[in-house]
Formats: sequence, C-alpha cells, structure tokens
Amino acid sequence: MAKGFSEEEKKAINEKLLDTAEECWSIYGYKKSTVDELVKRVGISKGGFYLFYPSKELLFFKVLERIDRRVKTKVFDTLQASTDPPKQKFISAIHAIFSEIEKNPWILDLQNGVYEQILKKLPENEIKSHLIKDQDDISILLEHFNIKCDSGFVSSALKTIFFTLLHKNEIGHNHFDGVIRFLIESLANTLFNGGKHDENHL
Repeated sequence: MAKGFSEEEKKAINEKLLDTAEECWSIYGYKKSTVDELVKRVGISKGGFYLFYPSKELLFFKVLERIDRRVKTKVFDTLQASTDPPKQKFISAIHAIFSEIEKNPWILDLQNGVYEQILKKLPENEIKSHLIKDQDDISILLEHFNIKCDSGFVSSALKTIFFTLLHKNEIGHNHFDGVIRFLIESLANTLFNGGKHDENHL
C-alpha cells in the first residue's frame, strides 16, 4: 500500500479516489477520466496514485464493485421489508437491481466495450475474488428464500441476464424490456419449483 501516509490518510485518500473516479466516469466517461485528472482532483502525485492502484483499470473496477455493493444493499434492505409472496419478492429484487444499474450514466461506457477493456488489465486474483464475493451474495439471497440450488448456477444465470445490458443495441430496444422480464421470471420459476434445473436441456 501507499508509503508515507498514515493508515487514516490511506483510507481517506482511497475513498476520495473512488469517489472522484465515479464522479468523473459519470461526467466525462471512462476514456476521458485520466489518471492525470484524477490525481489533480484528489490532490496527490501521479506516483502516489500508483502506490494505491497499479492501474487505472483496477481503480475503476473497484468503483464498479462499490456501486454493485451499494445497489445490492439497497435492494436487500427493501427485500427484507417486503410482504409480497416469495417468488414475487425475488422477481422484484432482481428487477430493482437491474433498474438501478441501468440508470447509471456509466452503463453507456460499458455497452461500448469498456468492461472488456477493464477486465483485460485486471490481475487474475482480482477477478477470482470478485467471483467469490458475487457467489457469496447469491448464497445469502438463496438462503433468504430457503432455496436449495447451486449458487454457482444462479450466479451464472444472473450474470447472463445482467450482461445483456452490454448488448442492448444488438438485441434491439423494442423487445429488450420484455426479454429481460422473461429471463428473470423464467429463472424465478425454476428456483421456486424446487430449485431444479437441467443444464443439459436446451
């Protein structure tokens, strides 16, 4: 981690880097949110930046993870308070996460290949860590509904649904919302039918 900073300073600078990166991404887009611009706003040197993050891609991936955590926390809190039947609660929760992500301005960047660009520059251990966290979140969701199903399968199914956002233009805007509803409801029907699925069945 960064040398020459106290632990308190490290936490404050890291938080400011994340806040600034998210703000710049929303205003300027990923490509124009340069390291030079970020360090200028945060008030550290370029060398100082690389003591915190070895690459711009890793910082912005951490921004995505933080947004993901924020959205999930908000939706899970709403889920706890809902009185809807379990299957409807599940459908509403996934729709809510999807809607929260879709309305963020940086999603347009991700649709234009930025997500793949970020992933290519990430250390393998970062990707593995993210996948583990994501699967843990799914396990908590399944436990909430008392669903006995492979969390890896559900995690992969949800990723498939969410990654369609990156290809909205190719899929077509006319039917996009209907297709998303169909995919979410189909997954819910599988999970609430004893959590059974057949990965070999087409």
